[in-house]
Amino acid sequence: MATLVLSTLLRGSVELENGLIVFWTPFLLWHLGNPYNITAYSLEDNELWLRHFFGMVFQIGEAIYIYVKFRSNTELNAMAFPLFIAGIIKYGERIWALRCASKKQLINYFYSSSTSKNAIENDVIDGNMKEMIRTGLFDFSKKRDFIGDPRIKSEVKFLREVHSSLDIFKPLFVDLPFQITHEFHDEMVYLKSRTAEEAFNFVGIELEFFYDLLYTKNPVQHRRYNLSLILRSICFFSVVSVLIAFSAFLQKIEKSTVDTTVTYLLLSGAIYLEIYSFFMHIRSKWTMFRDDIPQNKLRKLYHRLVDYRLRSIKFRKGIKNMAQHDLIDYFVEAKANRFTPVIKLIDTANLLQRFGHAKWKPVDTDLKDFIFCHLKEKRSRYEKEGFRLESLDKLLAEKGDNVIKEKGLSLNDGYWKMESTDFTRRIFVWHIATALVYYDDLDRHRRGNCDSILGIGKCLSDYMMYLVLVRPSMLPNGFSEMVMKETYIQNQRFFSQTKISENMKVSMKEFVGGLLLLSNDTLQFLSETGALYDGVMFAKQLQDLVRESTLRWDDEEKWKMISDVWMEMMVHAASRCTWEEHAQQLRHGGELLTHVSLLMAHFGLSTQVHRLEKSPVRSGELPCPDF
Repeated sequence: MATLVLSTLLRGSVELENGLIVFWTPFLLWHLGNPYNITAYSLEDNELWLRHFFGMVFQIGEAIYIYVKFRSNTELNAMAFPLFIAGIIKYGERIWALRCASKKQLINYFYSSSTSKNAIENDVIDGNMKEMIRTGLFDFSKKRDFIGDPRIKSEVKFLREVHSSLDIFKPLFVDLPFQITHEFHDEMVYLKSRTAEEAFNFVGIELEFFYDLLYTKNPVQHRRYNLSLILRSICFFSVVSVLIAFSAFLQKIEKSTVDTTVTYLLLSGAIYLEIYSFFMHIRSKWTMFRDDIPQNKLRKLYHRLVDYRLRSIKFRKGIKNMAQHDLIDYFVEAKANRFTPVIKLIDTANLLQRFGHAKWKPVDTDLKDFIFCHLKEKRSRYEKEGFRLESLDKLLAEKGDNVIKEKGLSLNDGYWKMESTDFTRRIFVWHIATALVYYDDLDRHRRGNCDSILGIGKCLSDYMMYLVLVRPSMLPNGFSEMVMKETYIQNQRFFSQTKISENMKVSMKEFVGGLLLLSNDTLQFLSETGALYDGVMFAKQLQDLVRESTLRWDDEEKWKMISDVWMEMMVHAASRCTWEEHAQQLRHGGELLTHVSLLMAHFGLSTQVHRLEKSPVRSGELPCPDF
């Protein structure tokens, strides 16, 4: 868009409004630096920083050419110069932030060089070796003092712990394996003594730091804080001085009312963005965790301004909402909607089903506690195995079959064994089974005392189905498109033989009841690529657990097993999703799966995080992770 505007200006007349065109051109460069601190809208922007750089060179050259071509003898020429300088600073800062967030530069930044001139000085303090925290990161004595400073508030200490954790886990987001010392591994990187809500809040803020690292200027600005402050001041005072000068010389400049109005809007807009940017800067977590010791009146005033925000950050509850997609509910709604055939004809990619039918639900305390306790239990099992990587691979490969075995159910009998190796088809089958059991229990008033665990199982089921349909790139590759298509065809066949009421509740009851009345022989005969009838078989088997008196199961135990199976599948999916894909989802606010993956990394339940028993003994030596 900026290139188009500059090209349009180039084709303009030399006499255009006494050189106002020269005055307007720098604002294009100013806004190409992006409002506030946003630099990238996708990870690909970071990798293409060199293309953005050449684009900047071209657009600056075009702007200079316009400046020369349309220059006039008015004061506007002189006033345009500081705007040019500020625009170039803004644009250049964005390109530098893109470069710093590219994968190659991040890798170079994560790992210190053992061949640098100051390698010995960097690894030794007062004659003592620094303790290694992770591969390429050594613990400065100042860093621990920075976190444990007795003069700071508990809220600031919390932010500093989160940022320290960010430093440790940075290699995750470029999919690099690394080692961390056994002290941090055993402490679960600041999570050992935290509750579920505190842990989710911790990783939530950590992911906000990661977002800033990949998509904003914040890390660059705070890494060179004084230089950033100088450049920010130059930009602000440039536009303020130009506004004052323009107002002073307004009577001497021939103008039209429209041009004057546009000029004032451009100047006031630039000033507003700078003030807003500064306001967001002082409220930024990057600023608050660095400057919290009130040594003078100015800092005391600053602390009063951010005190409420600091307290609110520490006592957040972590991720707020999770997406849901109920396939059975969609089938019934689609059947009740008379326009479904027309929609299917137009919407060949099923976008309306995927996005239009998705709903959002709060991530409540019970669900967070359930996830946290499950991960702690997996961590305990991993610890009992001596933190051996083979044991971790086995733990993360579990997809729910182990839960069935632990309940004393045989995978060789009945329908418990899942023949398909397609993980996404497993999700379809278990989702349909979970939904049928859920609606059947609701209809027969079986909720009783299992309301909480029933809700957890249903939430996890609907969330995993949402990932299959809307975020398939976060899951292992599978035939989800074909399975969904065949499942819908199976649903249509069943509906063609069944009368469905126009009332949604009645329709749901009739649909679920009709499916559960199908005999096992019929279901085995109808079993195809689609997942509907296999899901019905699993649902019938689950309901039989309570009906058969020999097993002595109740509904709560049944739903506990269902929820555990879904949690195993979520852990498996989280372990197989690349961190690059997690980073892409941060643009949309972050998925629950990303939060779970980072929690797993804190617990040591990641194949990229290896436990190091001993620190290196030579200065500058970097241990190599086990690939």
